[in-house]
Amino acid sequence: MALAKIRNFIDNSLKTVSTPLDRTVNLEPEIGIRITHSPNDKTLNVTILGARHLPQNFGFTRVNSYIVKVKLIPGKDKFETTSRNESWPQWNEEFVFPLRKETKQKFGKSKVVEEEINGSRFIVATLYAILEDKPLIATEKKESEKTSPTKEAPKKGGKKKEGQSTSSDNQESTKNKLLSQFFGKNSDKLAESTATERRAYDKRRTVGATTIPLDPKNFVCKPSKSKHTTDVSTGDLWKPLRPIASGISGAEERKENKKGQVELSLCLSKGEKDEDSGGQLILSLNRLRCSLQTMHEHEGLKGQMYLKISVIDSGRITHFWKSDRFTPTVSMKFSPETARVVADNPYKGALNDVSFVVKFVSKNKMGKKIPVGHFVIGPDVGGAYGEQWKQALAKPGQQITKWQAFE
Repeated sequence: MALAKIRNFIDNSLKTVSTPLDRTVNLEPEIGIRITHSPNDKTLNVTILGARHLPQNFGFTRVNSYIVKVKLIPGKDKFETTSRNESWPQWNEEFVFPLRKETKQKFGKSKVVEEEINGSRFIVATLYAILEDKPLIATEKKESEKTSPTKEAPKKGGKKKEGQSTSSDNQESTKNKLLSQFFGKNSDKLAESTATERRAYDKRRTVGATTIPLDPKNFVCKPSKSKHTTDVSTGDLWKPLRPIASGISGAEERKENKKGQVELSLCLSKGEKDEDSGGQLILSLNRLRCSLQTMHEHEGLKGQMYLKISVIDSGRITHFWKSDRFTPTVSMKFSPETARVVADNPYKGALNDVSFVVKFVSKNKMGKKIPVGHFVIGPDVGGAYGEQWKQALAKPGQQITKWQAFE
């Protein structure tokens, strides 16, 4: 009887909690934010409340802490929160964006007015995860073996070598002293600082971002603690974190893809005499957006990734561009001036046998190449790939920018 009662109690308790547990299985990462507009102070106060449902692991690496970067667009001011090593971090940190605009008047006088707040301006909050140095799986070597210095047997002529090493050390110290006298800083310290900054940047992983337009319709609340009666607030908003999107035209046409997408611009430069001949067809790369699933997969393989764009003319590669290797990331920018390939158009119909091949490749720690995805843009390709090609040829001199998904 006692066992039967215990079983009935366990079954009933599981039934009561099954519904809320199912609801929280697939919850997306969210960030809490509050925006207050103060017309008297001519400021915009942004408070980062916290975040929830954040990933605790990236591949085989734990997350050490989280930080949030806040930016007003358009604008140059941006701020970062302190790092929090909690699964549901709470910041409650406020950042002030000035909205002062100075206009010059007659006789050298100037007038300070408030910048207009409308839907064309918005706040962007980006959340980053900072990874730990140690992976989840322990390595074969122990930490003591790494840190303990290796002892070697004394060799002949050891005193002479020690004397030589001390003299070289003295020479290096004198050089460092001279550098510090002339430049004010030690070269070793500069190298160490840049190395630490680079390591700190490499540990960052983009979880996602949220965009809040500064539409006056969103400011419907009165802040609880306000300096002026005219202050208005959006209240506490909890927004989902999405992959970083672009503001270039054509970004709204992008489709979600498990492998990733790239933003490409295709432009046919006009010829000197005839629009159908001369000039060049230029394909440039703007951004990469990778899914969290793909990033976690290749993060676990300890691999690096790169993009390659090739020009295929009559079945052979005439020109290609390959990016530097980078760690798996959610979003990445490229310079269109350098990340580009060019196909010549010397005569009418020369582009009928030309196509562009875009590849997304991962290279693991052992040097093995793993294709993530690819696609082709050309005259005989259907779908969005062929549509971008047709629009570029139909509008010479105009850049056709679109998001294209890897297959």
